[in-house]
Amino acid sequence: MGTTSNTPTSFTGNSAFSADLQQVITRAVNIASLPIAQLQGQLGILNSQQAELQKVGSKFQSLQNALDALGEASDANSFAANVSDTSVATASVSDGAQAGHYSVNILNIGSETNTISPNTLPAVSDPASGNVSASSTFTLTVDGQTFSIADVDNSLNGLAQAVNASGAGVRATIVNVGGPAAPNYRLSLQGTKYAPTSIQLNDGTQDLLTTLATGSYVRYQVNGADTTASSDSRTFSISPGVTVQALTIGAANIDVSEDIGGIQSAIGSFVNGFNAAVDELTENRGQNGGSLAGQSIVSELSSALRQLAGYTPDSGSPAIQSLADLGITFDQTGHLQFDSAAFNTATGTSLSDVLDFLGSETGGGFLKAAGDILTGITDPTNGLVAGDISSTASSVTNLSQKISREQDTVTQMQTNLIQQMSKADAAIAAMEQKVTQITNLFSAMEQAAKSLNS
Repeated sequence: MGTTSNTPTSFTGNSAFSADLQQVITRAVNIASLPIAQLQGQLGILNSQQAELQKVGSKFQSLQNALDALGEASDANSFAANVSDTSVATASVSDGAQAGHYSVNILNIGSETNTISPNTLPAVSDPASGNVSASSTFTLTVDGQTFSIADVDNSLNGLAQAVNASGAGVRATIVNVGGPAAPNYRLSLQGTKYAPTSIQLNDGTQDLLTTLATGSYVRYQVNGADTTASSDSRTFSISPGVTVQALTIGAANIDVSEDIGGIQSAIGSFVNGFNAAVDELTENRGQNGGSLAGQSIVSELSSALRQLAGYTPDSGSPAIQSLADLGITFDQTGHLQFDSAAFNTATGTSLSDVLDFLGSETGGGFLKAAGDILTGITDPTNGLVAGDISSTASSVTNLSQKISREQDTVTQMQTNLIQQMSKADAAIAAMEQKVTQITNLFSAMEQAAKSLNS
């Protein structure tokens, strides 16, 4: 509810009772504002709860991220590749990799086919306006496959852009072979594969490219085989899940072995994330607990953490039946502790048993069970924390609107009181003025009477 511009917003009286009238207004407004103060207190509590819910949510999201990282570490990357000479080649492992030893001999690092427009074509001093041909349509031939090229700009720049957009497996660049004083721009096409790729560009009347160097395949031998393998890429597979990137000619040994370092580090991060979530919930318990003290979500989240840490498989290896078998145990404060020595013992006995226990977030095992629990908490739409945040936000909105309505009511009451007290003060002031006039009249009459008597 609003007021007009003629409505007074404060009381300034002229009578002797103006201060008393102001006290009446102040007292009435203070009494009417008491419910608003209570509502604002409730709003402050809700805002604190909402902020704490978001903080709790971030802790559980961090735990979810740590679980995802553990899943990635326990995937095929439980193997690592070690290369004896990393100046010759590097290696990586993926799904399907197995432990093994490989000797790789890079015989040829390979090269791409390089071509350039010859000096018999028109010289181009400005590639934005000039071109090596007056034609606007061209035929690009790459290893016998033809591509239609349209140079809509009728410029060397436009021709290079059209070639690169053709998907023909070549790269077009513009090179200045004349130097800065007398620029002479030519079109250069290079194959994208390490192979003897044939490349030619024709404008309908003539070929526009000269081959500077024909490419060659990458050639290599594995484990002394009597046959030479070839590849049109410097990255190639030498075994299922084992990929080599050739860097130069030479020989290198590659050892693929089980790697628990990544899993061990990921478990440590998961334990830290778990303990951080426990600490955040602990801060919201007890008489002096945080803004979520007494809220059911604290006990629900605590129960979820206990369920996660107490996971036992329905089946699998008898050697790994709980997180404790991996060196992950509870202490007296409810935190997890990770014994890396116990973990090394478990993986040393059988890494496959450890991996079977961990499983994956989609296929089963601990990762699947923990992932389902955490998804039910962290899902941004249907998760437990998101639901409480949404409910609290709705309460904040409703309470804010109620406070606004109550404040409007108090403001209107104050305006009405000011109007009423202003009228009363004006009436009192008028009466006081009349009293003064009458008093002055009697005083004058008394003085006149005294004068007559004397």
